Amino acid sequence: MSLFPSLHLLLLIVMTASHTETEKCEDIQNTCLVISCNSPGINGLPGKDGHDGAKGEKGEPGQGLIGLQGLPGMVGPQGSPGIPGLPGLKGQKGDSGIDPGNSLANLRSELDNIKKWLIFAQGKQVGKKLYLTNGKKMSFNGVKALCAQFQASVATPTNSRENQAIQELAGTEAFLGITDEYTEGQFVDLTGKRVRYQNWNDGEPNNADSAEHCVEILKDGKWNDIFCSSQILAVCEFPA
Repeated sequence: MSLFPSLHLLLLIVMTASHTETEKCEDIQNTCLVISCNSPGINGLPGKDGHDGAKGEKGEPGQGLIGLQGLPGMVGPQGSPGIPGLPGLKGQKGDSGIDPGNSLANLRSELDNIKKWLIFAQGKQVGKKLYLTNGKKMSFNGVKALCAQFQASVATPTNSRENQAIQELAGTEAFLGITDEYTEGQFVDLTGKRVRYQNWNDGEPNNADSAEHCVEILKDGKWNDIFCSSQILAVCEFPA
């Protein structure tokens, strides 16, 4: 059998198939306006923005970083007092205190020692009276003010022993707490009581110039009326 007829038959089949495909494509181009057998075209320009959509639901809080601490605010008004708290627990027993009786006794003992030193150094004691001087000279009013500062009074003897003690302490003229400035010739102490013990010098009191209303003790212990403005020694009287 010859090969040529077979070859011719094969060529005929290929041509027939090719022609058939060409016709189909032409038919498609004539009838399909949208579908293209060519490759896709280039994208067009973006369209206009659409309308805003409906508001969505509130989302959960985010987990952002904690910010820096702000400045302290202003102090607010004072609040109302709170309810009293419950009583605290009972504390431990403290040490025994010092007996006040012993302290007072020790204080009295110290004061007695000081008093004895004052008497020995520059004072005189007779019975329940203690006489002291600062060695300064001043007027009668000055002596009264000085003694009052120390809760004392101007020395006023009520008997010969007290008079002698003042004389020995002073050693010179000194004021006594006696005067007749309220009633001439009626000598009283500074409390207004009339003096019963007196030790006037001869011819005294003479009220010279009608102005001698104070009393001084002389070196020998005798008394003399004198001007209250005179400057003589101050002697104060303390309760012993």
